Amino acid sequence: MAFKYINPGYAELLSVGGGTTVTGEQYSKTGISFWQPTSDKGLTISEFPTELYGKLDLYFKAPENADRAKLTLAIGGYIIVSAETSWSRWRMKGNNNNDTIATSDSIRANAVNTLWFHVKPGQNHDGIFRALLNEREVCNKQDCSFWYAYSSSEKTITVYSRTEDILISNLILSDEEISPREQVIILPVQATQTDMTDCSDGSYEAMAANQEILQTVDVVALSAQYGADSRVTGISLLGNPAYRTAEGLCALTALEKSGGNVTEYGRHIVEQNPNSTVMDTRTVSMIVAELTGRQFGWRAGT
Repeated sequence: MAFKYINPGYAELLSVGGGTTVTGEQYSKTGISFWQPTSDKGLTISEFPTELYGKLDLYFKAPENADRAKLTLAIGGYIIVSAETSWSRWRMKGNNNNDTIATSDSIRANAVNTLWFHVKPGQNHDGIFRALLNEREVCNKQDCSFWYAYSSSEKTITVYSRTEDILISNLILSDEEISPREQVIILPVQATQTDMTDCSDGSYEAMAANQEILQTVDVVALSAQYGADSRVTGISLLGNPAYRTAEGLCALTALEKSGGNVTEYGRHIVEQNPNSTVMDTRTVSMIVAELTGRQFGWRAGT
């Protein structure tokens, strides 16, 4: 199994409804973040991962007014990280709540904090739990004994924040190694090419099968901000919202066009709900400069 999940901060991209997306650059490097109040829910994956890497940003509001706040990141029955307030101070625990890994002394209130973790189960004191908070290692255990593949919940990654006092964004999850420096970037668009109808509000409407929308990345702007030699490790195409607009149209296929060649990736069934979304994610290995001349987008179909 090889999977990678990338979410800049949309509650709609989780496998559970009821979350809330929050807009505001003060809460997130991507300008969007979310909280999700259904316990033991978050993301459903197709197979049990033998290990899990994760990176995410967390905006913690002032603890004095956050007595109901609670964060849980878990896989199956194993709690990777949790956070809540105690006596008006933030406290973060890890490794099934066995270790306190951060308090208000190291958790920045009213600011974005970055968490990176790696967990690998083991039943003979060979399990791994490692975590970094704001680029500082807060736990590194190589002798843990835990197992999370013992029930149907092994394919559920819990991403839970009970209130808006803890906002989640820049979320990356994978069963392959994630660099602590990796982050989600919303690509600037240089040009849009489409035979869909331009709705003049940033959205486009397909009325027939095989209509396409392709967007060119502004590589100059991206290089100026991050460097032309910066590595690109994954690409996600997001349709938000994305819903059925014509009789018979029910799917969107992710596309990439380069040098006149069009490559199809995932095909996604679209809902009728006007608030629904679609996302296609894949792992890549390139640098920012290699995005030059590439177009990304969708084809409508039946």
